Amino acid sequence: MIDVHGALSLIVAATLMPAPAAITLARPTGPLPTGTTLVHLTDPHRLDPLDPKSAPREVMVQLWYPARPGSKKPLAPYAPPGEAAALQQTYPVPAGAFTATTHSRLGAAPAPGRHRVIFYHHGLCASRTDNTSVNEQLASMGFVVVALGGTHESPAVEFPGGRVVKTSDPKFCLAGGDPFSKANQAILNRLLAVRVADTRWVLDRLPSIAPAGLSMDTAKVGMYGHSFGGGTTAAVMRSDKRFVAGVNLDGFVIGPTARTGLDKPFLVLGSSYHDRRQDPSWGTFLPKLTGWHRWYRLTDAGHYRFIDLGGSVRKWGLDKQIKPKDPETWRTVFGDIGDRTSQRIVTRLTSAFFTKFLHGRPSPVLDRPWKEFPQVKPGR
Repeated sequence: MIDVHGALSLIVAATLMPAPAAITLARPTGPLPTGTTLVHLTDPHRLDPLDPKSAPREVMVQLWYPARPGSKKPLAPYAPPGEAAALQQTYPVPAGAFTATTHSRLGAAPAPGRHRVIFYHHGLCASRTDNTSVNEQLASMGFVVVALGGTHESPAVEFPGGRVVKTSDPKFCLAGGDPFSKANQAILNRLLAVRVADTRWVLDRLPSIAPAGLSMDTAKVGMYGHSFGGGTTAAVMRSDKRFVAGVNLDGFVIGPTARTGLDKPFLVLGSSYHDRRQDPSWGTFLPKLTGWHRWYRLTDAGHYRFIDLGGSVRKWGLDKQIKPKDPETWRTVFGDIGDRTSQRIVTRLTSAFFTKFLHGRPSPVLDRPWKEFPQVKPGR
């Protein structure tokens, strides 16, 4: 596996690039405006195994949901200040990259109706905000998206009052460089167990934490994630029958699910270099998928093209900074696919998948996506 966090250190010169610096977020195209809210949860019955002080487990949850038209509430920031500062330190991109404003109104009144639910989990030592564009698109189509922050794993999780909790052990993040070594498998399985427990517990609590007027169907739920979040999605689906459909955006799979596969609908979108030889977990997991499943590769797309960051690469001049100096890092981290193209493909296929399997509506693009996006090829 490529240590993409380490590879990104080569981009440091790009921090000198001029404005516009704020990350580009595609405008949602669904029929509904969108709202968002942050919820702080504490589980008094579970001590946090990632917290050196073993305090009760705390989680910040962000809900993205369809809203009533005409809200005068302010547009939500991309990330709270403490999280934005930590992301700036994690990804050496231009200053101000994570100061963007979303298209969603903070605390807007929810749209009427009963809405399907989709959970989202980020990559290893990454952020709840990483796929904001996809989350807003899903919300504009009538879904409620529940995005979880990885307390003590993420670079920073900001709680009410400005309290910021950072990664508690640098070994967590380093494990991604060689995820299949015995030592790193132990670390990742430890993190995975916490992620799975968080997800199931939040789903249990969801009706009680929703904004007033937001009605949700929590009996059949979807989930998706990037990188380690994609593997988390598979693990959650194996452990909880309420999760009925999932999407893995370029993520390795660990734990028992890597050996058993799944019998539920599952979509895998991978980068150009991600295959069963490069990632042994895909060699065992993909052949064991027995429900509806597809594996597609995005031509000339690196690992970070599957999150919001990948939509601003050329705007920030990263192609000119990285590609001439280290073409291999460029290929695996970003690749030559266009900024807008990569974001459109990920958003389109993810939303089509959940439209099909949560709403029960036809989504022909899932069977022949290359008719709409020639960059998409069947995985082999």
